[in-house]
Amino acid sequence: MATGKEIEKRGHIVGFREEISKAAASSDDDFFVWFDTARDKDTAFVRGSWDFTIHIALPASPFLSKPEDKVALEIGHGGGRILAAASRHFKNVIGVDIHDHNQIVEDELRQRGIGNFRLIKTNGKEFPLEDSTVDFVYSFIVLQHIEKYDIFKKYLHETNRVLKTNGIAVLYFGRKYLLSANRSSRLLYWIDRFGERILLPGGFQELPARVNETNLIVSLSSAKSLARRIGLEVLSELVSHKKVPDGVNLFGGQNGLVLRKT
Repeated sequence: MATGKEIEKRGHIVGFREEISKAAASSDDDFFVWFDTARDKDTAFVRGSWDFTIHIALPASPFLSKPEDKVALEIGHGGGRILAAASRHFKNVIGVDIHDHNQIVEDELRQRGIGNFRLIKTNGKEFPLEDSTVDFVYSFIVLQHIEKYDIFKKYLHETNRVLKTNGIAVLYFGRKYLLSANRSSRLLYWIDRFGERILLPGGFQELPARVNETNLIVSLSSAKSLARRIGLEVLSELVSHKKVPDGVNLFGGQNGLVLRKT
């Protein structure tokens, strides 16, 4: 996963568009691996399939039936690595992102035999979709990069707006940790969960950072309260995981929630 060279002070949208355009101008592989730590394009899509299965499909599955009849929306589709996996399960998938290179992504997806998708460039704050038109919304390794808590709030409002009644969302966002990241200890994870209450008294932290590093941390309690105020029911809490070759589960750097529009 590529990062900018200096702390971004012009705003996350400007920085992301610039860095992604540099990768696109370099090579096909550079563009697709910019969004991931994969060694090449094909590996990025394999990892995308893994992330969709483990982090999105499994937690959503108790609450989402007949995905083959439903429309899904990905917030921050990047190079399409996760969207490619989602397209195999849903009737249609819509991807929204701020970058200027959707044609590259579309061409790659079509070369991989995927046609049931639509990609839309956004302003980084709103989804150009009509109300109550989507059955499922998901986002992974994206909301931790949006820089401002006000934009995070806007994204939850937009999620609620575009979801149909009883629609489901699986959203991940940056978490506060001191001990448990890249570790397998549940005790350390719960210590970090408790520490969130002390270290994030306001419920969130905005961080100066280079492009593609974590800009925003939100506590689970703050995210849950916000979701409920907006009109989203909290169905379950999540934490991201990393898998290493020997099969050990390692905690990642994101909190997550499964939500339902009421």
